[in-house]
Amino acid sequence: MDNKLLEDFISYFNDDKYKFESFCKIFLTWLNFDDVVVTPKRGDKGVDLRCTKKEIDKLETKDIEYIVQAKCYKQEHKVTGPEMRNFKGTSAELGKRRIFITTSDFNNGAKEEANDPNQPVTLINGVQIIEYCKSLGDQIFDIQYSCNKRKLDDLFEADSVKVKDKSYIDESTTLIKRITKNDVRARILRIPSEYKKLLLGKRKYKLIINGNASEYYNISIDNCYFGGVTKYYKNFIQDIDFVEAKSLWNFDKKNEIIYVQITM
Repeated sequence: MDNKLLEDFISYFNDDKYKFESFCKIFLTWLNFDDVVVTPKRGDKGVDLRCTKKEIDKLETKDIEYIVQAKCYKQEHKVTGPEMRNFKGTSAELGKRRIFITTSDFNNGAKEEANDPNQPVTLINGVQIIEYCKSLGDQIFDIQYSCNKRKLDDLFEADSVKVKDKSYIDESTTLIKRITKNDVRARILRIPSEYKKLLLGKRKYKLIINGNASEYYNISIDNCYFGGVTKYYKNFIQDIDFVEAKSLWNFDKKNEIIYVQITM
């Protein structure tokens, strides 16, 4: 393991430790988690991020909810057993799976707490983060694997991408939702979890997709997806090599319209 590379990576967050949570949002997206959201800094009760992952449960696909704690620590500052126990003790989050991500590592007490079969915690340490990022080639690190500040800066700029015409968008960050091959086959547009409360009790909602005229689209009974989007998947359906695309979501609160940009 290149300790200097890990040290430089950790140093990148010295001016703003909270930025590591934003990195974890991007990192979890790379690991195929959906609906990844950084929680507000105040009152998070040890939960830094929330996300979901689609898994098979009783022969049906289901969105499994996860809560995540993220700690940007120096290499010598290992996560302890009491910290892990506190994270497991977030009673308001019972039934949700847990992930603990740190730039350092976990001591034996933390590992024992995480291995509790009644409430296991998935552990991701700094070495694993660096090795995964190295597997991305030169996306973050130079090919010699030195920490590249410019590429890390570019990473956050890309994550906060906005739809080009901002005249109708509120200033919240654009939400990104993956579109999988199964979504295309089913001709459905899955709804980000942040929008589900907004749509609660509604059977239709007005969308503008890819800048076209606004239309009312049907919402599924479980509030998980919109139907009637086949025409936007036409190119994907014909592409035998298609793996996934993405949808970028913005909400115009004043006019009660959701703007969606579907793109590869």
